[in-house]
Amino acid sequence: MNKLLSIVIPVYKVEKFIDKCISSLIVQDEKQLQQLDIVVINDGTPDNSAVLAKEYEKRYPGIVRVIDQENRGHGGAWNHGTELAVGKYLFYLDSDDWFETSELSKLITYLGHCDTDMVMLDGQNYYAATGTYTEKGKHDELTPDVIYDADKFDWLATGHGYDMTYAHDTVYRTAMMQQYLPLFCEHVMYDDVSLQAIPIAIAKDFIYTHLNVYRYYIGRPGQSFDPKVRAVRAADDVTKVLTFLLDWVRRNRHVVPKGGTREAYTEANYQSMGTWHYYELSLFDRATAQPRLAVWDKFLRENYPEIRPNYLVRMYRMLPFMLYFAGFKMYAFHQRCARYIKRKLKNK
Repeated sequence: MNKLLSIVIPVYKVEKFIDKCISSLIVQDEKQLQQLDIVVINDGTPDNSAVLAKEYEKRYPGIVRVIDQENRGHGGAWNHGTELAVGKYLFYLDSDDWFETSELSKLITYLGHCDTDMVMLDGQNYYAATGTYTEKGKHDELTPDVIYDADKFDWLATGHGYDMTYAHDTVYRTAMMQQYLPLFCEHVMYDDVSLQAIPIAIAKDFIYTHLNVYRYYIGRPGQSFDPKVRAVRAADDVTKVLTFLLDWVRRNRHVVPKGGTREAYTEANYQSMGTWHYYELSLFDRATAQPRLAVWDKFLRENYPEIRPNYLVRMYRMLPFMLYFAGFKMYAFHQRCARYIKRKLKNK
């Protein structure tokens, strides 16, 4: 039987979570189960995660595959898993997250009648501290079960085009993704940012359906948005990820048809990838921010002269650093206040 859906799972130090993750993929319908290609990438984990995964490989031969590799990081595992995937469609699943099994079963049925480059879904966040779920946000701008031409859909007008093709909410045509490997920066955090940019550049069409498959676990120590982790690694890793993406877009800009909305979005995204890092680096303390900003500014000027400076970059280049930094901190404070007020008003 031809495989319909490959699910790629990177595994590294997740022995407390891996059983729940893989077991959530074992649908009850045997025919549907045989359509799954569950690709578990053992990224050189030192704990028993891979051992537990291989128990599933023994129980479900031809369905679960455990692939051992030397440590390449989360992005390296996704690159390798994408390369090895044999299903018509591809879904990425982190090993501390899981799928709602009944919704996965519905998705398999749905994909059996689908032929678009992307299928967008709903999902939920799970907060470990409170044991509660929240909706990840439905695509209110989309009509369910309507095929959209990616060149005519206005990605910029949505205001969050980059969120629409994120890993937790999107299934991708495998052949499309394999054609443009590598898709992810390796040995870094935030490698999944690629899926907020690359799919829009290469997908010709997409469809949205109200299936709520992904359960995203929030609250595990060591996650990339954990403040302690972020403070240590964020600046270096974001620099590497953005450089990877800038290079990827530069190599593949010819893929995007001229004159369509995808071209406008891809160009805007390309520009923002270079300038956004000024904001990210300016969030650090002055002693950390000043030398890192200087290095990034020099790098961008020398290697990507086509990146046009936005207002923040112009401020940085025009003002003495102390004046720029004080102004930025005031701006960032006002932004936080505005977001807080917006949340309060929304929850009333």
